Amino acid sequence: RVPPRAPYQMEPRKASPAKDGPSGFMSEERVDDEIMKEEKAFFGAVRPDEPPIEYVPVQSTDQVLLISPTAFGYNPEAAKDNRFMHAVDEGELESVRRKVMREHENLVDLLGNQKGPLQMTVHLFDHKESHGTPDAVFPNNWFSTAPDVLNFYPMKNENRRKERRKDLVTYLDRMSKCTIDLTYQEETDLPRFLEGTGSLVLDRVNRVAYVAISERSDKGLAEHWGKLNKYEVVSFDAKDRNGFPIYHTNVMMSIGTEAALVCKDSLSTEDWEKVSSSLTNTGRVIVEITMEQMECFACNCLEVRNWKFFPSLVMSTRAYRSLREDQLEVLREHFDGIYHVDLTTIEDVGGGSVRCCIAELFDGFHIVDKQGVVRDIEIKGLKSVM
Repeated sequence: RVPPRAPYQMEPRKASPAKDGPSGFMSEERVDDEIMKEEKAFFGAVRPDEPPIEYVPVQSTDQVLLISPTAFGYNPEAAKDNRFMHAVDEGELESVRRKVMREHENLVDLLGNQKGPLQMTVHLFDHKESHGTPDAVFPNNWFSTAPDVLNFYPMKNENRRKERRKDLVTYLDRMSKCTIDLTYQEETDLPRFLEGTGSLVLDRVNRVAYVAISERSDKGLAEHWGKLNKYEVVSFDAKDRNGFPIYHTNVMMSIGTEAALVCKDSLSTEDWEKVSSSLTNTGRVIVEITMEQMECFACNCLEVRNWKFFPSLVMSTRAYRSLREDQLEVLREHFDGIYHVDLTTIEDVGGGSVRCCIAELFDGFHIVDKQGVVRDIEIKGLKSVM
């Protein structure tokens, strides 16, 4: 019998080193001295004549949070400035929801299947009709994390603010030591909005935040966020083919550890120079994306870490098929695999793709060992570096 085909697709990759024996994760039940003993055994004790272990920020993570689209629906409020969305008739909703659930399950399987190519940790929740949150499948807009830091963001649409459910906030709060809450901006006389890592495309290594100004991404508020989080902010205007502002930055650009995808066609000459020079100066190879490819969500992709803690790229099948072979060749040089999954219905009705569906969780350390390999580890009782 022929085994069933995986619902996601992966490219053939070059042979990779065998998986390390120790997993790099330490049990929270162990006392501090036992944890440090394990850590020294794994990385090697640091003697006075040896360089200290280096704690470094990394661009991506192997832990993510997703919301299953159990109460998914077309959101007319969001569609006012998200021109990627397409309305559905009431009679089609049940059929659309079944398709969306199947697509999202395949995404979860790609990310979290422990026999799959990535084997990430997926924190999966659902939502109900009573929540009144048709866009809950896109959790990256209302919060973001960094080691020890949790940010909450002001949302433009009132029904999207309901996505900040008490149970989810409590769950996230236990992972952080510091919370930065900008949601009060929703209630001011002149409300301003900044919708998480939809508005902010982050270079976490060099602490640079890229922001395409729109109704959902206020420049002044982005700069305020940058001061609070110690990020430099690069702001610019990005337009679609009809001259309208692109609603979220992560639709027109994505940043990985070594490479970035940017829709050059959406930027003026001046803004392209600003964005491209900043990316180049921080060591990124730029893959230029056309307007047509952006409309296929080619930039709405995300670097994640696989079971070897190597950076891999995840995108939708529509996005993948829009890319030329020369573009894919560049990406293959800088990622340990390119993976894609069909999210056509989520894209057409919800107006977002893979990146929008994934909220990253950074709640541990990232350490460079003696061989220069970045590994992920949780060490109780130590303060992490943002």
